[in-house]
Amino acid sequence: MILYVFIFMSLAVLGMAKVSHRQRTFFFAALYVFFVLFVGTRLDTGCDFATYFLRFKYLLFNNINSLFDTSEPGFFLLSYLTKSAGLEYVWLNVFAAGIFFYYLIKFVRNHPRPLLLIALVFPILVIQLSMSGVRQALAVAFLMGALDAFLHARRLQIVIYILIGSTFHQSLIILLPLALMVGRSYSFVRVVGAIAVLMPVAAYLLSGRAEVYQDRYIEQIYGEMDSGGAIFRLGLLVITAALFEIYTSRMSRVFPNEYNLMRLFALVSFALIPVMLVNTVALHRLIFYVVPMQAYILAALPSALFANKRSVQLAELGTIAVYAAYILVWFSASRHANICYVPYQSYLF
Repeated sequence: MILYVFIFMSLAVLGMAKVSHRQRTFFFAALYVFFVLFVGTRLDTGCDFATYFLRFKYLLFNNINSLFDTSEPGFFLLSYLTKSAGLEYVWLNVFAAGIFFYYLIKFVRNHPRPLLLIALVFPILVIQLSMSGVRQALAVAFLMGALDAFLHARRLQIVIYILIGSTFHQSLIILLPLALMVGRSYSFVRVVGAIAVLMPVAAYLLSGRAEVYQDRYIEQIYGEMDSGGAIFRLGLLVITAALFEIYTSRMSRVFPNEYNLMRLFALVSFALIPVMLVNTVALHRLIFYVVPMQAYILAALPSALFANKRSVQLAELGTIAVYAAYILVWFSASRHANICYVPYQSYLF
C-alpha cells in the first residue's frame, strides 16, 4: 500500500507545482515511461493477472482465422501479434500499457492542470483498471482518444476511436452517440436526438454481447456478483456532477470549449444511480467510462469557483485529500485491494 500512496502523493505534489511548458513536456515523457514500465512489467499483480496469463498461454492465438470468431477481435489481434513474434506474456501488458498511457496523456494535455488530472485518475484508472482489466483499459484508452477528438470537434475521429475501442471491450459501443453531440450548442433535444439516431446502431453492434451481459449482471446465472467499492466510486462521480450543476454558469464561462462535454458526463453520472439497484459489478464497469471526464471536471472546478490563487490552491489540496483518503480506505477495507495489488511485483526485479 505504501508504494501506491507514495506514487499518488508524488503525482499530487507535481500536479500542484508551477511548471513551465518545457518542463511539462519533460514530465509527460518521464511519466509515460514510468507508467508503462510500472503497469506493463507487473508480475502477478492485479486481480485479473492470472486469467489473462492463462488465456495467453493456452488459447490458440497462432491461428489468425480465429480473429473472426471473437466478438472483441482487437485484444485477440494484439495477443496474436505478441505471441506470433515469439514474445512472452509480459510484452502483451507492456504494449497494452503503452497504448493506454499514450491516450491518457493525449487526453490530459487538453486540461489547464494536466499533471493534477493525472494524479486524480491514478487511483481508479491506473491502479484499479489498467493494472487489472486490460481489455476494458484499452477500451477506455480509445475513449480518451475520442474525448480528445470531441474537444477538437473531430466527429469522424470520435466514431473511429469508439469503434476501435469496442473491439477490445464491446460495451464501449454504447458511447457511440458522442459523435453526434459535437458542437457548441448544448440542448436536451440534441442529446435525445443523437441517442435516438445512433443507439439502434450501437445496440446492433452490441447484440453479440447483450445476452452475455444480461446473464452475467442481471440474471446472475454464473453466481451472485457484487462490488462494494462501486458505491463509493459512484459517490465521487455524483458529488462532482452535483458541484458542476451548482456552478454550471461559472463553468460555462471559464471553460466554454469543454462545457458541453462536461455537462454531458455530469448528466451521465446521475443516470448511473439506478444501475446501482440492478448490479454493482455492472455499475463498476460503467463507472470506468465516466471517470476520465469526472476527474477532468473535478480538476477544473477550483479555478472556476475561486479567483484568488490561494483559494484555488486550497481547493485543489482538498480534492487531493479526498483521493488520498479514498486510497487509504480502499487498501484498508478492501480484501481485493490487498490480495490483488500488495505486494507490487515486477518482471524487472
